[in-house]
Order: sequence, then C-alpha cells, then structure tokens
Amino acid sequence: MSTLGFTDFRQRLKNIVRNALDGCAYEASREEAGRLLVLQGKRADGRHVTLRFRGVKDSEASAAPEAGAVMRLASIGSPSRIALIGLFIPLVRFPGEDYARVRIEIGAAHLDIVCQDAEWWEDDTAPDAPVEGVP
Repeated sequence: MSTLGFTDFRQRLKNIVRNALDGCAYEASREEAGRLLVLQGKRADGRHVTLRFRGVKDSEASAAPEAGAVMRLASIGSPSRIALIGLFIPLVRFPGEDYARVRIEIGAAHLDIVCQDAEWWEDDTAPDAPVEGVP
C-alpha cells in the first residue's frame, strides 16, 4: 500500500470503516456527547466491535437497523450531496471538505453519516457464541 492511503483523508476513513465492519452483525448504535455516533457489532467468532464516528455533522437512517443484520460499507464520498465540480477540478476544496459522507448498509436499512473521522476497536474478552448469518 502506498503512503497516500495514510495521508488521503477519505481513503484512511474508508480503511477504518471497512476494517471495522467486514464480517460484523449489527448490535446497537447510540450518540455520545452530541458529535459522536457509535455503532456496535459482533464478528462471527463472537468478538465485539465498536466503531465510533467523530465530529458528526449530520446522520440519518432510512429505517431502524435490525439486530443481527450484516453491516457493510457502501461508500465514502463528498459531504455535499452534489459535488460534481470536484470531478472536473479535483484540486478545488470547498468549505466543509474536511468532512466526508459515509454510507453504510445494515441489512435493509441505509445509514448516512457526515463526519470528520472514525476509530474502531475490538474487545479483547473471550468471544461468545458465533453469530448466525455472518460469514
């Protein structure tokens, strides 16, 4: 992997979210301190995963996610819904470009999060029973 993956904001965010969500089933979500959004999941081997979005500017869900539904990163993109000018002039930065729109699928539900950063970790405790339906 090139060093660009560590310095490119969106690529870094993509790596964090993908590593956290791959092979996870949804357990719960909550807001913390106003600008933090936390997703909790469980891997097939029973390890608990926590993904925290930092600097959340906006978030919305198409429906309430069901516990046990498989989570998957759909995309990472511009915080604005229409950012076509960036395709033609890629070096132009607009106000708010230190944010990214993260789209996550949780079963049939879709979650849109506009945030500045994310972090994830797995519990080091002994795994529980495997989760059904998660590869």
